[in-house]
Amino acid sequence: MKLSLWRSPRVAVGMQQQQAGYPRVVGYYPGTGVYGGYVAGVDPSGGPVMAAVHPQMHAMLSHSPPVHPLAVHPPPHPAVHSPPWRPMMAPGSPPLGEGHVPMPLNPETFGGTWGNTTGGGAPVGTTITFSARPQKPFKCSRLLIRPTKSGPTAIGNLVGQMFIGTDLQQGEVGNLDLESLGAANAFDTWVSFKQCEPGVWMRVLATLTAFPTTTDFETYTVTAIGHYLH
Repeated sequence: MKLSLWRSPRVAVGMQQQQAGYPRVVGYYPGTGVYGGYVAGVDPSGGPVMAAVHPQMHAMLSHSPPVHPLAVHPPPHPAVHSPPWRPMMAPGSPPLGEGHVPMPLNPETFGGTWGNTTGGGAPVGTTITFSARPQKPFKCSRLLIRPTKSGPTAIGNLVGQMFIGTDLQQGEVGNLDLESLGAANAFDTWVSFKQCEPGVWMRVLATLTAFPTTTDFETYTVTAIGHYLH
């Protein structure tokens, strides 16, 4: 053992501890009530290491009775960590996270189709409900509505109202232009709906401004995009 780099006769350190740039942590000297010494790494033999005294402590230590340095035992081996994108509370148990996911709103009747009644489409004046019931908390931020129109009389647009549970998600009662709001190329049409709790229905009650006749038809798909806790 050699004398400390701080040349304190009371404290001895190992050779490895004197190497420049060696990791240090704040230590403590019993009997002085002062924190501020340094522990310079781990002894390769695996035994406890001694702390080297900072120069500012020399004056204090010179007026105090001799003390023995506090032995610091080596730290445990470092734990194996998951990558940053895969945190774990325990193996196979990730913490609560948040995703941004799509959720389909499925038509409850007529397959989301108006017209061509002989083929199973909805007749004139029908309101079709598109609904979804998330399994985890979901907060809608965007609607995507895609029409498929066939025939010269399929000229109507989708209008309606939106609900989370029984709560209307618009500023006033009345039919909105859902087709324009949910167009894929629409600009600045994000929304901030009330959070839909697990088991609560999200519904869009929809109809057309004009109904196709004969075998013409209009079919719609409705998708909500939002924040999802998982």
